[in-house]
Amino acid sequence: PWYDLEAQLASVSNEMPEYFDIDLDFNTMCCDSAHAVRILRRLEQFKRVKIFESPIPQGDVAGNKYLRSQTGVPLAMHVGNPPLTTALQEDVCDGFVVNGGASQLLHEAHNIAQANKVFWYQLTGSDITAVWSIHFAAVSTHARWPAVCCQNLYEHSLLKQPLQVKGGLAAIPTAPGLGVEINWEMVERFRIEPIAKPYPYPNLLIRVSWPSGAEDYYAHGLQYWEDFHNGRRPIFAPGVNMEVIPDDGSKSWQQEYATACQKPSWVMKDN
Repeated sequence: PWYDLEAQLASVSNEMPEYFDIDLDFNTMCCDSAHAVRILRRLEQFKRVKIFESPIPQGDVAGNKYLRSQTGVPLAMHVGNPPLTTALQEDVCDGFVVNGGASQLLHEAHNIAQANKVFWYQLTGSDITAVWSIHFAAVSTHARWPAVCCQNLYEHSLLKQPLQVKGGLAAIPTAPGLGVEINWEMVERFRIEPIAKPYPYPNLLIRVSWPSGAEDYYAHGLQYWEDFHNGRRPIFAPGVNMEVIPDDGSKSWQQEYATACQKPSWVMKDN
């Protein structure tokens, strides 16, 4: 909600081919069904939008049931909240996001299939993880939504022969084990020692700008996530934007940063 979602959708829609579909994961940032109905109805106008994922808190069973009745775009929810049996009995969504270990994946896939619901496997990592996901999808009758693997984010597949995806599909490896050969040379090349990352990241100043001229300043992500999750800021407002403000060495930057470290500030620009 700290970016103009409709402007982004318009831009993507203008550049993408006709067959390209979009899944919008809200991470519950619509906050409640009252806001979500209005927002989702606006976004339905973009014909490439095919799935709404977790628009509001998943534990809000009544809110999700109502929301599902108010939109023609399928709703997806992560398995676990509410419990899968409750989600199926109350019919709160059209399909699910499934992740976890081997026995959990098969157990949940079976229960979802029994209810004739669909789902996608969301097992993220390199091509090694993607191949692992493919094997489960191959034996899951209702894994019909596109999988989320994110292996394209990595510099190297870590396999001797990278996974090939054509027309949205990938062949199921048939060799022993996972059916692929791991490139151990690349594994060693990219091996790193676990390190503790500093949080909040030092000297980070983030500005959220509103069409009214108001500005919010933050020093780390949890601050603005909390503001939006708790409904303290407008939800998916047109014209909103976020940017990182580089440290220019000025006193004004230091003052804004010091304020942001203590509490997000709401500032009107001078006209």
